[in-house]
Amino acid sequence: LHTFVSRVQGGKLKAKHEIRISTLFRNTPEAFLRMIIVHELAHLREKAHNKAFYQLCQHMEPDYFQLELDVRLYLCQRDQYGDLW
Repeated sequence: LHTFVSRVQGGKLKAKHEIRISTLFRNTPEAFLRMIIVHELAHLREKAHNKAFYQLCQHMEPDYFQLELDVRLYLCQRDQYGDLW
C-alpha cells in the first residue's frame, strides 16, 4: 500500500509518502517482497499502471514480470488452499 499524505503546517503544505507492506507477505520468499517494493516505489513516480510504470519496474528489477506472475499465483494458491508457508 502506498499513501500520500498532505498536511498544512504553518503556511506550507507538507507531503509525506509512505509504503506499507501487508503482513501477509511476512513469510514469503524475499523475491516476492522485492517485487512488491519495486512496484510501490514505481508508484511514487508513476501513479497509473501504464507503460512508463512497467518500464520503471523492469528497470529497477529485471525479473519484475516473472516475479509479479509468481506473486499472483501464490495469492491464488493461498486463496484456494490457505497459507502454505
